[in-house]
Amino acid sequence: MGKKRIISWMQRSFCQKYSAWLCILTLAIALSACGSNKQDQAKTYGNDGYMGYSNSNPNLPNRLQYLNYNADGNMIEQVLEPIAGIQKTRIYFNGTALHVNLDVDDSLSDGQVEQLRAKAQSVVQYNMPRYSVHVEAKR
Repeated sequence: MGKKRIISWMQRSFCQKYSAWLCILTLAIALSACGSNKQDQAKTYGNDGYMGYSNSNPNLPNRLQYLNYNADGNMIEQVLEPIAGIQKTRIYFNGTALHVNLDVDDSLSDGQVEQLRAKAQSVVQYNMPRYSVHVEAKR
């Protein structure tokens, strides 16, 4: 009977140690899973009033960083400069509407003035897709 008691005591001691280590290990795993990782955090929208839309589309005309009417006007003058026959360019912005008035050479015929206007319209519309472009050509 003494031998049986010793085995029983050893088994109980082993089970207690095993269960204590198992509890400690479970607790360690549970606590490590609760730790925060900066990569796991949800990404939020930019605080721009448009749910981050203006940050994802930098060509919107409402952005105030580098795309503004002054920069756009300079770009329009730059793309119209190589077109022969234009003497003076006047540019007006009204929201997303862009009005370009061209003073052309007096020596051009009515057909040539219309071709020049159409060419300027296509060049400006191609380079400024965010605007509704209206071009007028006058002598």
